Amino acid sequence: MVPISDQTMAAIEYAMNALTLRAEVIANNVANSEVPDFQASKVSFEDQLRRALDGTGIERVLGPDIQGTGDPVDAIGNNVNIESEIVDMMETNLLQQAMVEAFNFKAGLLRSAIGGA
Repeated sequence: MVPISDQTMAAIEYAMNALTLRAEVIANNVANSEVPDFQASKVSFEDQLRRALDGTGIERVLGPDIQGTGDPVDAIGNNVNIESEIVDMMETNLLQQAMVEAFNFKAGLLRSAIGGA
């Protein structure tokens, strides 16, 4: 794979990888929503990405952070909130679509700059 040296493309790649991880964690939460004592997790990366873009540099940003949600548990000790997970998955899908569009836009600019169609 060719390394991405452009800051914008590197940020898009980082966000897409983090959003993919978030989608996997949400799917895992939903799949285990009826498992006794299962504790839901969430993926956080936006603050790290923001700091990197504000000056640290994307190459120095840490990977996404996976942590427990801390939501209250139900009678079987499970804390998955299906409604919240569905909303989070919808948001994640929209963000993934936005990143694909941003990538395509940037790739189009680069194609134009090198004289492509």
